[in-house]
Amino acid sequence: MSKKELLAKALDWSGFNSLARTAALWNGLIVLNYHRVGDIDGSLFDHELWSASAEDFEQQVHFLSLNFDLIRISDLDHLSNRHRGRHILITFDDGYLDNYEWAFPILKAYNSPATFFLTTGFLDERKVAWWDEIAWMVRSATQNTLPENPWTKTAVSLKPDDCDGSIKTLLSVFKKLPGDKTDDYLNFLAEKTGSGRCPQEIADQVWMTWDMVREMHEAGMDFGGHTVNHPILANHPEEKQRFEIEHCKQRIETEIGQTISAFSYPVGGKDCFDLRTRNCLKQAGYRWGFSYYGGFSRHGIHDQWDIPRIAVESEQPATLFRASVSLPQVFC
Repeated sequence: MSKKELLAKALDWSGFNSLARTAALWNGLIVLNYHRVGDIDGSLFDHELWSASAEDFEQQVHFLSLNFDLIRISDLDHLSNRHRGRHILITFDDGYLDNYEWAFPILKAYNSPATFFLTTGFLDERKVAWWDEIAWMVRSATQNTLPENPWTKTAVSLKPDDCDGSIKTLLSVFKKLPGDKTDDYLNFLAEKTGSGRCPQEIADQVWMTWDMVREMHEAGMDFGGHTVNHPILANHPEEKQRFEIEHCKQRIETEIGQTISAFSYPVGGKDCFDLRTRNCLKQAGYRWGFSYYGGFSRHGIHDQWDIPRIAVESEQPATLFRASVSLPQVFC
């Protein structure tokens, strides 16, 4: 158990978290980021993408709805004029099918808004995301070891007991690659793991459809852009960034019949977007850009192109989740 988990448990047990919520020890905006909701067991894909079980997600939404002001993207304009209030924005990235099957009914049940950032190419082309394909190749490997190579420098174990750590290692390599080298890397892994590339038909069981998106939109959910193909934007030239940003926006607007104003950066670390990315967002007509490296926004202090989000993770204890939104200045 980490120090933060121990502290969160102690604060919860002592009743201080409840007092913090009542006393409103912070004011501003917390943006929570989810990816997948549901049962992780048996999946060959990246387990790190599961944010919560359906049961945990329902408990979280119930807790948030009782203690905070759950807002929509359209409310962001008004926050700069407020000096008090604890606002929570729930967001999802990518467009996974379980967002519709599990998260959407729960959000409706609690009358809670949420924003879903879509990678439009996944919905259109029904292809497996690069992080899930890397995980699939490792978990489907017919070899026990990835030999020393120019990509990873050292050998990487492909044994079942080492899968989680090996997947993280291989993903970290991908994230640092120039954009024109990523396909070569995936083809290398496909060959050396012995798994081949992930079959295309598997992806059809992974993503939402546009009919689902429209149903969610009509029910009050918001949507934003997350590129066409989910590249790490800063690793690409400006022309490629502009294509990913503009075509994603156009595709979503065509399907839902409404202008969108928000965008979340793929991967979302400080090195995953740059000044060129910001300029592309402005030129495309976006008004908000969301990152993904932790933190929260105090009233009156925010960068509209770098609104921080905190990750919700499946292994996060309920006490730590409650502490994160009750005392973000300590836990975020």
